[in-house]
Amino acid sequence: MKKLIIVILAIALLVFVGCQEEKSTVDVVGESVINTEPSQAEVWAGVSIVKDSAEAAQNEVNSIVNAMTNGLKDKGISEDDISTERLNLYEERQWENGKSITKGWRASQTLKIRTEDLSKVGEIVDVAVSNGANQLNDIYFSLTSDEEQNYKKEALAKATENAKEKAEVIADSLDAKLGKIVSVSEPNYNFMPYRYTLAEAGTDNAKIVEEAATIMPSDVEIKGRVSIVYEIKS
Repeated sequence: MKKLIIVILAIALLVFVGCQEEKSTVDVVGESVINTEPSQAEVWAGVSIVKDSAEAAQNEVNSIVNAMTNGLKDKGISEDDISTERLNLYEERQWENGKSITKGWRASQTLKIRTEDLSKVGEIVDVAVSNGANQLNDIYFSLTSDEEQNYKKEALAKATENAKEKAEVIADSLDAKLGKIVSVSEPNYNFMPYRYTLAEAGTDNAKIVEEAATIMPSDVEIKGRVSIVYEIKS
């Protein structure tokens, strides 16, 4: 009886050890890049004013921003596409002869103006400058939220296909077959809008408007990346 039990335990141990044998795997990283034309633009236009009092500075900024907003709406820009991104009010001081001297109060406000009609970029800049904007530096060309999500899915799907293709090539070179998926790491997705800086125009309002009207935006780039571990069999 004892011999029978020992034999059964020995068989069970052999089965257990066999099941615990390490499986051969291949770890691959799939990548994809999609380039497409932008479908929307965001113009950042602001105003910054220094006055003797905080109230005077803020009032002038408010007046300019209201004029900009009304001018944009007159050109068909929806109020929903105009938002305040930066708002500041602080005392501006400067060191002179070892003392901190008050130079006045600085008020500033920056608007983000969005449009899906890329031909309106120059017009938006013109309206902003004509109504007192004195801070125009960057214009961002990007995708709408819905389009960005669709391209994200496409980029990740292509990255997954790329990973599988790599794994199949490796398995074939080893005279092996690709098995089931062991693990998938968290996929990575990257999208950066195309940023255009009005560098050449400087502070010349006429040049700013002229440059903005002739901008030719580049394609935006969407990248996908995923890491997958496959089992391979002889």
